[in-house]
Amino acid sequence: MWEPIFEIAVYRKSQRELGAESDATLDKLLRSLEPEYPRIEIDSVKYQGLRFIRDDYWKQHGAPYPYNQVVGWVVLYAKRDQILAGYYKVDAKRLTRNCKRHAFRWHGKCFANYLDGNETNGEIVDGIVAELRSLTVESKSPFKGRYVDTRAFMRLAPYINWKRLIRESA
Repeated sequence: MWEPIFEIAVYRKSQRELGAESDATLDKLLRSLEPEYPRIEIDSVKYQGLRFIRDDYWKQHGAPYPYNQVVGWVVLYAKRDQILAGYYKVDAKRLTRNCKRHAFRWHGKCFANYLDGNETNGEIVDGIVAELRSLTVESKSPFKGRYVDTRAFMRLAPYINWKRLIRESA
C-alpha cells in the first residue's frame, strides 16, 4: 500500500450530540437518586454524595471526547492522477459511549477522486470534502449517521500544494 497523506477520524457522534446524550443520562441518574434534582443546590454539603456521583460519572463517560469515541478512520493516499481513500472501521454491531475493546479492521477503498490535471488546489480540496461528507449520508456508506471530523483537514488543506503532492507520490 502507499504512504498515507492524511488520516481523518470518524466518531460515533459529534461532540455536541454526545454532550446532550451524556447530560440526559446523568440527569436521569441523578433524578432517580434525588427527585428534586435539578432544583436543588448540588454544591451544598447536604448533597456531597450526589456531587461525587456526578463527578465520577464524568470521569468514566466524559473525557477525553475525541479519543474514546472513534469508530473509524479514513486514510487519504495520493497516487499519480488520483486521491484514494481507504478506511478502517470498528466491526461491533452496537457502539456505546464507552467504546472500549473495539477492534479496528481494514475494509478497503471508500472513494477515489480521479484528476485530469487541470484542477486547482481548491477544486481538489472541494472534491475530497464532498466525498468525505457523502460518507455520512449515503445509504450504503460505511459511516452513515456517524461524524467525520474534517476540522484538522480543513485547517491544513489550503496550505498544501495538492498538485505537487500528487505528482511526486507516483
